[in-house]
Amino acid sequence: MRFTDILHLCSQNLFRRKSRTILTVLGVIVGCCSIVTMVSIGSGINEMNEQSLKQMGDLTIINVYKQGNYDGFGTSDTTGGQVAETKLDDKAIESFKQIPGVEGATAQMSLSYTVTMTAENGRYIATYGDIQAIDMSQLENMGYKLTSGTAPTKSGEVLAGQYLAYQFYDRFRPEGSNMRYQPQDAGDGTYWVCDATGNCSQVPADQLGDEAKPFFDPMNTEITLTIQTSDDSSNGGTTMDMGYGYGSGASGSISAGGTGDSGGAGGSSGANGSGNTFKLRTTGILKEDYNKGSATSSGMLMDIAQLKEMIAKTDKSAAKTTTYEQALVKVSDISQVSEVEQQIKDMGFSTSSYEEIRKQMEEQSRGIQMALGGIGAVSLLVAAIGITNTMVMSVTERTREIGIMKALGCYVRDIRIMFLGEAGFIGLLGGVIGCVLSAVISIGINLVYMGGISGENIWHAIVGGENVMRLSVIPWWLFVFAILFSTAIGLVSGFQPANKAVKIPALDAIKNQQ
Repeated sequence: MRFTDILHLCSQNLFRRKSRTILTVLGVIVGCCSIVTMVSIGSGINEMNEQSLKQMGDLTIINVYKQGNYDGFGTSDTTGGQVAETKLDDKAIESFKQIPGVEGATAQMSLSYTVTMTAENGRYIATYGDIQAIDMSQLENMGYKLTSGTAPTKSGEVLAGQYLAYQFYDRFRPEGSNMRYQPQDAGDGTYWVCDATGNCSQVPADQLGDEAKPFFDPMNTEITLTIQTSDDSSNGGTTMDMGYGYGSGASGSISAGGTGDSGGAGGSSGANGSGNTFKLRTTGILKEDYNKGSATSSGMLMDIAQLKEMIAKTDKSAAKTTTYEQALVKVSDISQVSEVEQQIKDMGFSTSSYEEIRKQMEEQSRGIQMALGGIGAVSLLVAAIGITNTMVMSVTERTREIGIMKALGCYVRDIRIMFLGEAGFIGLLGGVIGCVLSAVISIGINLVYMGGISGENIWHAIVGGENVMRLSVIPWWLFVFAILFSTAIGLVSGFQPANKAVKIPALDAIKNQQ
């Protein structure tokens, strides 16, 4: 019997009992739809976990510390392949870059002295600022993002944190109105705007007024940085212009104690001590990313050579820096983080990253997927029983037909293939329809979770996107698995009835009156 003849008989026999076939396929559809939907919710939880971690920072960044000198965040392991302490210096940074999978590496320095920042000739003052430095040639490789501007290329140029300007207060305004507070994104197209008394209100993004903006734009304003050291009072102050002094602050110097009205922040050295002052020009605004340091939010980022020069001019007693407390390593793909981190540990360094947290969350979501998938599998098991029942009934009803086929010389294997084909087609058809229905249900779940139907929401419900939270995610492989699994369930369910059909003696089958 030709294969086309077998297919024709399969389709003819299935459509002979339409109601029974439809009900059996419906059982497979429900089972397939249940298992795909349940697993998709587990995948959605996993995606939401990763999105939450991404909001906390870059998942491909590894923080490296001198062994036994870890005070960061995330997870850390101080075990290494070497007993002696390994120096975290320029040579070590270069060795990190040679590790397969590493996209970039840089030392990270922080200014550990007390600082004061002023703008507009001393009118705006900030008594806090996180001043950090990296190798600026690695800025793009390390994944730093700019909301505007470009990277520094000359001495005296810096990058400002995204919300640096909100650190400044206006010394000419009365207390209570001399600060501007950063609006907080409410996530629904509005922002929470608070005043000095703590009263907050939601304001649409397009209605944010001047009260929600900082007093000045760092991109258009020169910032004067004063560094205080323990021996400033005895040394006297020295003003060092590292930039290209422009605007109203070009010729002023600042006293370290000049943070109030009487200090004369834009004038000569005050009575409370003196500072070492540097004029800095902002070339770009960093996008906030705490995984790379708080300088991306409320501080400044400059080239590491420039920070070393500033320290050398400010503190004559400070030793020349040859080693670092911390370094950043950027891995090209999240799947390589664990391997690269282990190689760095083997060099004798401590590390921290979000990798361990991500793995724990991934294991939890995988457990949820298994549990939900098990619930859905029960429905598919019931469908398998239905397929078996349908095929057993089909064999019973067609016993005489089977006998005639054998008497006419039909091979036993052809009869077996015919019955297995019918069972497999029921599983295949139910799997395809079940996957299509699952996709529609998944989109509906996401639209409800996102808060309504709109063109943008429908697109995000299907393909996701940056910072998009979906409750149900169906990867392509889940569709393929569901269809193949449903087909396999049909074949397995039809195997016993097919064997029963081929074992019936031809003479007994012909005599059967059913």
